[in-house]
This record gives sequence, C-alpha cells and structure tokens, in this order.
Amino acid sequence: MSNELKNVLSPVIDLSTKVLIVGSMPGKQSLEKQQYYGNPRNHFWPIIGEILEMDVPQDYGQRLKLLKDHHIGLWVTKLLQQI
Repeated sequence: MSNELKNVLSPVIDLSTKVLIVGSMPGKQSLEKQQYYGNPRNHFWPIIGEILEMDVPQDYGQRLKLLKDHHIGLWVTKLLQQI
C-alpha cells in the first residue's frame, strides 16, 4: 500500500504569503466550482471577514485578492490511498 498526496485545488500563495491555511478533503461543491470553501454554508469566508474586520466580497477572485492583500495563502491536498 502506498500513499500519494494530490493537489485538488491550486495553491493560493505567492512570495508575500506569511500565513498559510492548509485544508484537506474539500467538499463536492468546492471541487465542482474549483473554489476554496465554495459551499455557501461554509463558515470560512464569514470568519475571515470577522478576523480582518472587513466585508468579504461575493466574487471569488476578489476574495482571493483580499487574502493575498493580507498575506494569507490557501492550500489543500487530498491523501489518496492505493492498495
């Protein structure tokens, strides 16, 4: 049996990233949309808004810009087991 890490969403990082939020096993809606925390019922984006004391835009590209402007990155992997 071997384990393999596979990126399921592209990392959102750059050279200015100081905080990296790492997740695992994104939900079906996130995978379908190819968006981090794509399920509207997920609490991630409202929590980010509270932490940054800002309104979080509805547009996904603007959400990522908000994170990057605050030096926050996102990365998710999925551990695949092969038997």
